[in-house]
Amino acid sequence: MTENDSPETEAAGPTARSEVDGVETWDLTGAPSAEAFGIADGSRAGIYETDEPRDVVLVLAGDERLEVEAKVLSFERARSGGGSGERFNLGLRGPTVPAGELVDQLRGIVEQLDVEADVDAYAAELADAPDDQPERIRFSSSRARFGDLELGVQANLAPIAQSGRFILGGAWR
Repeated sequence: MTENDSPETEAAGPTARSEVDGVETWDLTGAPSAEAFGIADGSRAGIYETDEPRDVVLVLAGDERLEVEAKVLSFERARSGGGSGERFNLGLRGPTVPAGELVDQLRGIVEQLDVEADVDAYAAELADAPDDQPERIRFSSSRARFGDLELGVQANLAPIAQSGRFILGGAWR
């Protein structure tokens, strides 16, 4: 796993992350912080990327969990304009997969988030698109709230490429 931080931060590791039996778990129930996400002083982001997809579990407020397969998980620090401190965003990118697998991933994520989204309509749109279509077909869910964290999922696939991926995005409010 590569991390976009200094060697000092890499050695200490983000306090919200643990790994048991090959499953990377992030406890997002606490207050968001640079320390929790392994963001080094002077850096805006902590980026955790692997060449191959890995199992990632996000532990959320309300005893909820989101289980996905991911290649990239990032946390970004952004200062608020009003001087009221730091704000944090989360981005999780799944692996590039064929259309059918992407639809299955979206069904699982939408179900786990318990959000409004018409995955069947997206699947039908993908199935009806010409194989040589270069324009991406996009999917977006509503957002779910877990304590102060809002999460939603998006996806895009260009039929000509015959593959796509999901992106889970979130922000602490």
